[in-house]
Amino acid sequence: MDLREVEIKRIEKISELLLKAARAVPEEKQNWKPMPTGTSAQEILAHLGMANYFFAALLRGGAPSEMRNADSYETALKLFEESKSELAQTIRSLDPAQFNEKRTMPWGEERSIKDLITSPMPHIAYHWGQINYLQMLWGDPQDRF
Repeated sequence: MDLREVEIKRIEKISELLLKAARAVPEEKQNWKPMPTGTSAQEILAHLGMANYFFAALLRGGAPSEMRNADSYETALKLFEESKSELAQTIRSLDPAQFNEKRTMPWGEERSIKDLITSPMPHIAYHWGQINYLQMLWGDPQDRF
């Protein structure tokens, strides 16, 4: 199995865990924040959806697409799921001969395609942890994995 398929499997697995946790968020907690400057589960999902589209655009060599609005929790879930699929398709479409090509991030840093392929999974895992932490803060101790 090559790097592309390994990373797609890792993205699929962590996304499954994230979605399990996200779908367990009670409706009344979907926009809850531990403090005004915090981030809600809906905002985390919307961020991840846009980040997946961002990674896919960079891998294709294009500019990241416009921001999409997730004005409801269901829209944020859908945005994440659709972006995850596009990201996987994009990764699968890459030629391994491209892995050492560089892409310039919007802030000027250069990263290889190989590095970009391996970046989404830990990013999703990080935010999965945030959703689980929100769950603990509102008093639900049940494991979601």
